[in-house]
Amino acid sequence: MKRITVAQRIAAARVVVGAAVAVGSVIAVTAAAALPWPDVATEPRALEVAPRPAETVLACDGPVLALGRVPEDAAALSVAAPADVTAGDDAGGQPPSDALGQPGVAGEAGALRLVQAPTGREPVSVAAATSATLGDEDLAGFTASACRPAQMESWIVGGDTETGTTGILLIANPGDVNATVQVTSYGVMGPVTPPGADAIPVPARTQLALPVAGFAGDEQSPVLRITATGAPVRASLQSSLVRTLDPGGVDSQPSVRPALVQVIPGLTVTGDVAETEGASTIVRLLSEGDTPATITVRDQDGEQAIEPQHVDLAAGAPVEVELDGLDEGDYTVTVAADAPAVAAVWQTTGFGAGADFAWHTPSPAITESTLVAVPRGDDAALHLANPSDEDVTVSVAGVGDEPKEFDVPAGGAAKIGVRGDRLYTVDPAGASLHAAVGFAGESALASVGVWPDAAHPRPVTVYP
Repeated sequence: MKRITVAQRIAAARVVVGAAVAVGSVIAVTAAAALPWPDVATEPRALEVAPRPAETVLACDGPVLALGRVPEDAAALSVAAPADVTAGDDAGGQPPSDALGQPGVAGEAGALRLVQAPTGREPVSVAAATSATLGDEDLAGFTASACRPAQMESWIVGGDTETGTTGILLIANPGDVNATVQVTSYGVMGPVTPPGADAIPVPARTQLALPVAGFAGDEQSPVLRITATGAPVRASLQSSLVRTLDPGGVDSQPSVRPALVQVIPGLTVTGDVAETEGASTIVRLLSEGDTPATITVRDQDGEQAIEPQHVDLAAGAPVEVELDGLDEGDYTVTVAADAPAVAAVWQTTGFGAGADFAWHTPSPAITESTLVAVPRGDDAALHLANPSDEDVTVSVAGVGDEPKEFDVPAGGAAKIGVRGDRLYTVDPAGASLHAAVGFAGESALASVGVWPDAAHPRPVTVYP
């Protein structure tokens, strides 16, 4: 019988133990694989970083222009009336300004750009607006507009090509780099870029004035999209109307941005126009996608003034909806759609001699203290709309004055009298409000939407 030594026993034990451990490990791994593993998800860290303030550059429309006043050139543009400029910063100072070149316009063109630099790392709020009053045989009425920063994309919801109407598209490049723009017209045939409109050069520090008829053709309800490359531009529309031989008003209209919900505050209906037959208030809207849209009109108490208007929008086709049955008063118009849309409201004070009209455009929400320039004009009013479900208290103060508090009811609006040719601060203290400065008289109608302060850069989310 063969003897097994102690060393051999130890070696055999090691083999058995090793095999057992190996088998146990396999069983453990197999069992672990069969069991459900816990979900392990790591949320990426996100930081909100406030960009360093940069200089604020605003572009103003400049003087009111006339088309066809030069006998030897019916297509020539000339200055019809200078514009009064109201500008300032939140410290009571005046921002530096210089003139923009305006080729192809006869007379002293006064389009301006304003440049406000920050103080160290602190932004300096700046606001500016222009206004003009005309009483000529071919141009009459009141016009007002705010000076705005340039953008890479702009939408103009307005204008007309019917007999007696004139539209002039203003494209300003207030920067130091040349820009190239493409103008696309939306009408019954959808989006169309006319020949020569796909690459229009806009030199630095220049404002172009281009007749809308060259882009919109025979479209009676056009919408224009202006897309810039190279540098941002500011687009706006000057429009005027003559009924037979009577001038029917003049207006300066800013560009708008697409959104799912558009809020248009400060629609004022006077007693005379409320009793007049004819379409005195019309909403024009457009979406680049097929979508249903609902138009709601509420009074200052938040009550529906008329039944909501429902409309199905076909992609790229503008639609107009008349708002009939509005009594004398102040209203907020809201357009809600399932796809981003652009909208504006056209309104007139009447249909005879001495009438004026205006395009009311949406106002983005403001949540922080915002500097507002009220242009020169009579009977100016600040309109504040509150679409939320809670009442809001807002602080309003002329620059250098003590603030006053006003209540804006949930779903309603407030109207506050202000002085023309003056600057105000509007502070909703974190609540969301939509604001506009309005002028409403028998022969003077204008609306100037309030936008968030351009001097305060929005925080940027960074994922380290």
